[in-house]
Amino acid sequence: MSDEVRLSTEELHKLGASFEIRAEELSRQLAAFRRRADAEALRDGFGSDEAARPYRELYEEAEQALTQLQQRLAEVGSGIKETVANVHAAEEELVDALRSVEKTGGMK
Repeated sequence: MSDEVRLSTEELHKLGASFEIRAEELSRQLAAFRRRADAEALRDGFGSDEAARPYRELYEEAEQALTQLQQRLAEVGSGIKETVANVHAAEEELVDALRSVEKTGGMK
């Protein structure tokens, strides 16, 4: 088994962008969810605040969970893209170091 690590920065960048796109889509869906299921709409749908209370609590929990998921997707996407940038920078430093060694005659 080889100990080599192969990393496709292009694929990683696409993955990071995909996470960010999903976060944006979820953000739009969350805004629509908030408009459709606000406390007033729930009260109107169930006839009273008392009848709507359990559903309002579920709504608030769902809203909080969706918000956290959206934030996490954005963080993961950003982290992956940052990793890609770091890999590119490390590759450039390595290439520069190798060129420097070649110029000084260190590699023959």
